[in-house]
Amino acid sequence: MKRYGIERQIMLVTLVPILVMAVLLESYFIYTRFSDLENSLLERAQLLTRQLATSSEYAVFSGNTVLLKQNVDAALSFGDVSAIAFLDSRSQLILEAGRESLKVDARLATDSSPVYQNADMLRLYEPILATQVSLDGLLSAAAPARKLGAVVVKVSKQGLNAQKREFLFVSLLTTLIVFLIALLLALRWARSITRPVMKMHRIVRRIGAGDLETHFTLQCNIHELHELANGLRDMTGQLLRDRDIMESRILDATYDLRVKKEEAEQARLEKEQLSDELSIALSELQAIMEANPDLLYVFNTHGALIQWNSNLEKFCGLSRQQLMKRHITEFVRREERLRLSNVVLEILGKGSAAIDIQLLRHDGVFIPYLCNGVVLKNSIGETIGFTGSGRDVSESKAAAEHIYHMAHFDLLTDLPNRSLLSDRLKQAIMTCKRERTQLALMFLDLDMFKYINDKLGHDVGDLLLKDVAGRILACLRETDTAARIGGDEFVVLLQTVDSIDTAMLVAEKIRHVLSMPFDIGGHSLMISTSIGIAVYPEHGGEEKTLLKNADTAMYLGKQKGRNTVVLFPS
Repeated sequence: MKRYGIERQIMLVTLVPILVMAVLLESYFIYTRFSDLENSLLERAQLLTRQLATSSEYAVFSGNTVLLKQNVDAALSFGDVSAIAFLDSRSQLILEAGRESLKVDARLATDSSPVYQNADMLRLYEPILATQVSLDGLLSAAAPARKLGAVVVKVSKQGLNAQKREFLFVSLLTTLIVFLIALLLALRWARSITRPVMKMHRIVRRIGAGDLETHFTLQCNIHELHELANGLRDMTGQLLRDRDIMESRILDATYDLRVKKEEAEQARLEKEQLSDELSIALSELQAIMEANPDLLYVFNTHGALIQWNSNLEKFCGLSRQQLMKRHITEFVRREERLRLSNVVLEILGKGSAAIDIQLLRHDGVFIPYLCNGVVLKNSIGETIGFTGSGRDVSESKAAAEHIYHMAHFDLLTDLPNRSLLSDRLKQAIMTCKRERTQLALMFLDLDMFKYINDKLGHDVGDLLLKDVAGRILACLRETDTAARIGGDEFVVLLQTVDSIDTAMLVAEKIRHVLSMPFDIGGHSLMISTSIGIAVYPEHGGEEKTLLKNADTAMYLGKQKGRNTVVLFPS
């Protein structure tokens, strides 16, 4: 940003209003003078044109061109008149004279504006009316005026323009003189103000450069500058006193700094020694971590990984640079991240926690791990993170799941066994009690299965039971349960039914599909089934009662000739 001195700025502040006022006033005077000159020329030209029209009335009426010529010569004696033309009543040219041509045409006679002008000339049109003579040559004052013709006068503005230029030159010269006088006065006034200010400026610069012992006096008639000078003297004295105090403090601080520097050097040596010891400890810790077959890790309080063993690198398939600062939630499924974050908060808050969760292996497979964490604190008791280990529990989980499956599912058909059926039936009864709905329980027994099993062997019998289980499942909803409770006995649980008729329809569907031929080991086998149905709550409100009543209904079907569906009698 460009900056100006105070003297120039004072001159600008003084001269700009003067210059603006001078320009405005001079513009007003020039505009007024030019308007007066224009109006004066127009008035004189109009007066001349009217007089010429009046004096030429008889000459135009009588066609006396000599008299018209005399009037034209008299009018041309005025210096500004450059051309005159007379027209008759039909707008035909009678007489034209002067230094220039008017170029009279028919349009001129019908022009609605009697005055036309531009920068170079002024043209006036005045009709000639018969006001004193009549057609017979006698006076007839009462007769109406009649147009005999017109006179057109062209006036040059050369003289007017010359006057304007002369007036403009004089005005500008006067304005320039006034401005120069104002400039001299403003310069003198500005210097009377700026001399003490500039002196004060030089004093301030010396003080700013550090010369606090500067002595100065200021002579001027500006009260504020005197107060400023007194303030500077007081400030200089205060600065001298403050400098002495500061120098004393600097000496004391220098001594203290030297002492602290020696202490810092001693602390640095101790820190280097501790760093060496820490490096050895970290090396030993890393060796211990490497000897552990589990995944070992250390996270900071933000959940960012900061140390680990090579087992974690192998498991993730990532380099050390890729693992560094990786957040703990990036190792698990997206839907498990909130649960893991809560466990981290529990570790940092309570000191330790464990979680059974699946970690993402390098091949994209999620492996179940049992992970634990223990909080880490520094020497002053502040929490700095947590450490822990992760152990692969996929084999133990698979074994547990296998044991669970063996305990709850039929080994041959993979249908739920009696134990799992009992659990699901109890849950279904509780749901029906709460929601006031119905369920249906079916007891199925295969007809003539013992004959096929004895005749064709247990292998064919086992294959037949598997196909029977598949056909039963195809007739059920996903919420329903089909279970094998032993031999050729099956139980079907319909979680909810709208009515007893719904249960009967499902049972008939099962009976029908089981009565169709089975292709087992090259044998086309035909069997049937007897089905007994008990409905909750009509036929019992407990598990044992429903099973017993369904079994009773099934035996009723057997007695009726097999291949039947029987509802327990209410």
